[in-house]
Order: sequence, then C-alpha cells, then structure tokens
Amino acid sequence: MKKSLTFLAALAAATTALAHTTPEQNKAAVLAFYELAFNQHKVQEAVDKYVGAEYRQHNPTVADGGKDFVDAFEPFLKANPKSKATIKRVLADGDLVALHVHSQLDDQDKGEAVVDIFRFDENGKIIEHWDVIQAVPTESASGRGMF
Repeated sequence: MKKSLTFLAALAAATTALAHTTPEQNKAAVLAFYELAFNQHKVQEAVDKYVGAEYRQHNPTVADGGKDFVDAFEPFLKANPKSKATIKRVLADGDLVALHVHSQLDDQDKGEAVVDIFRFDENGKIIEHWDVIQAVPTESASGRGMF
C-alpha cells in the first residue's frame, strides 16, 4: 500500500511538472496568438487555440471571456482590414509575457504604442490580460520615438 501511494504521489508530481510551461513557450504562444488575431484577423481561431476557459480582461472596454474578446475585435478588424500590429519587444517573466506593439489602422496611420501584458495558466493558455495604449505623436519633447 505504501509503495502504491508513493508511486501515485510521484505520478501526480510528474504530471503537474509536465503541465507547466516555460517563459519561452509562453512568449511563443503570445506571438502566435497576436499574429493570428491582429495580423491575420482570425480572432476566433486565435481565441480557440490560445485563450483559456477562464479569461480575465483588465481593458475597461472589453468584458471578461474569450467570446467577449472576439465580439470586441472582430467588428473592428472587419472595419479596418489593413490594420496590423508590429511587435517591437517581447519580455517574459514566469507566467507573464509583455509585448511592446506598434498598432496601425493602415500603413499611413501613425498608430498607437501598446503594451500588452498576458498571464498564462499551467497549461499554456492565456487567462488574463492588461494593456496600456498611447497614440503615437507627430513630435516628442525628447525627439525620440515611441519604439
């Protein structure tokens, strides 16, 4: 009986260890999610593949849940078929991944500087999101750009 319990405990620990993703895997998942959702405009497919069943949203204009994410972005992307997101930087720390993004409606748009932060669950699914968005100005006091 004792050997069976030891085996089961070891099996449970091994299964839990296998379920955890690395920061590098999370970075790759966010990059793939962003490409699919915001550059290929396949929002539903991106959510189905990369977003967890429980998805907490901290953007005040989007409700919680994958369905609400799709409902918020599909109409926008249909109205702006040339919109694109260029990722300038990606950082990962544990279960968090941050992107520094240049989001544009089209090639002529100065766009917005976006910082997106995503949190992952132990199965490599996005379960939480924060963002900060700032319009790209024509000029800056420092003379440096946003990116």
